[in-house]
Amino acid sequence: MTRILVAAAGIVSLATTPLAEEPSRDWPRWRGPTADGVADNRNLPIRWSPSENILWSVKLPGWGTSSPVVRGNRVFVTSEVNESAKKSLLTFCFDRTDGRELWRHDFGMGVNQRVHQKSNLAVNTPAVTADAVYVAFGNADIARYSHDGALQWVNRYIPRFGDPKMAWGYAPSPLVLEDSILFPWDHHTGPCFLIGLNPQTGEIAWKNERPIGTAHATPLLVEHHGQKDILVPGKNRLTAFDAKTHSELWKYGEGEGPYNGEIIVSPVFGDGMVFLQLWRQSRIHAIRLRPNGTSPEPVWISDKPGGVEPSLLYYRGLLTVLMDNGVLVCLDGATGKEHYRERLGGDCNSSPVASGGRIYLSNNDGQTFVVKAGTQFQLLATNNLGERITASPAISGNAILYRTDSHLYCIGTSTER
Repeated sequence: MTRILVAAAGIVSLATTPLAEEPSRDWPRWRGPTADGVADNRNLPIRWSPSENILWSVKLPGWGTSSPVVRGNRVFVTSEVNESAKKSLLTFCFDRTDGRELWRHDFGMGVNQRVHQKSNLAVNTPAVTADAVYVAFGNADIARYSHDGALQWVNRYIPRFGDPKMAWGYAPSPLVLEDSILFPWDHHTGPCFLIGLNPQTGEIAWKNERPIGTAHATPLLVEHHGQKDILVPGKNRLTAFDAKTHSELWKYGEGEGPYNGEIIVSPVFGDGMVFLQLWRQSRIHAIRLRPNGTSPEPVWISDKPGGVEPSLLYYRGLLTVLMDNGVLVCLDGATGKEHYRERLGGDCNSSPVASGGRIYLSNNDGQTFVVKAGTQFQLLATNNLGERITASPAISGNAILYRTDSHLYCIGTSTER
């Protein structure tokens, strides 16, 4: 911005004042830049409706439960279309400013896996980098696109490893590492592997054998004490691997428990601690990470179980737990003490996000509850888009993107474009 300065002698000079930095539009992967659902220092709206604070909306062919991701001025999302008894797995790219469709592509249907009635094969959230978009689907197909929609490779795990006839599809989202794309192969019959794919070719760059067990949670990359670890849920435990050597560092959990070790809730990292569940409906564990690849320090275990599907949110020292039945629980991050337990209403599958001292939580009825972050429950607003929300939202700039069963919404004030 240029300011005009008028001196006493009437001489006009120009001075430049830097503009305030715009918040990043990027939400490049499952749960955002730091995989925790948090994008602070934003001016997100508190209230909206189908006719209020909608910057744009587009109707999506088919439907899905994958979340949108954003890089710069491009929004990417996947969908499954079922027409004339034929299924298509689609990737879409939209303009972040006005919602114009820039391209779509179907790379071909692989093995048709059984899925849960409230989901389909468009369940895995893409990951986007400076030069690529990695998309995956519930039949364990993964592909790489350019930002302009050129398909660069496809890897289909089931033809390679055999069809395990998974009960409810395959839901982990791809994780971009420095040397590879992590896309594990976990299911209930085995063998199971932790797999890193070559980003350029899609071929297997490295592979570690894993115990048999089902896992739908996305692994978490954490940086602490000058090292980077990959934390992989599943098998009734959390297992850490060195991000450079891919060697196993430690296990947390006995490796024994119900549901064949199935886990949907992704772990979250904050203030040196990891918050996790060992299987669906297990109690919540807090562990503190230690240096040099040593085992973590157990800190606390919650008195009551956590949820099945919505992932945990750690924000400003508090752990938010959204139960599948719409009950909201707030725990102290340091001690596990329960501050409150309040019913919001409706069944919930979407994971919460936070920004600006507020937490945004959605249910399957299309309602989003805005709650003030803190130890006392305070409901600020209830917003209804009138369509089911099971996908988790993305925060982009001063807007929030919601994917409903049939639409993609960009929600913000009129000044945010």
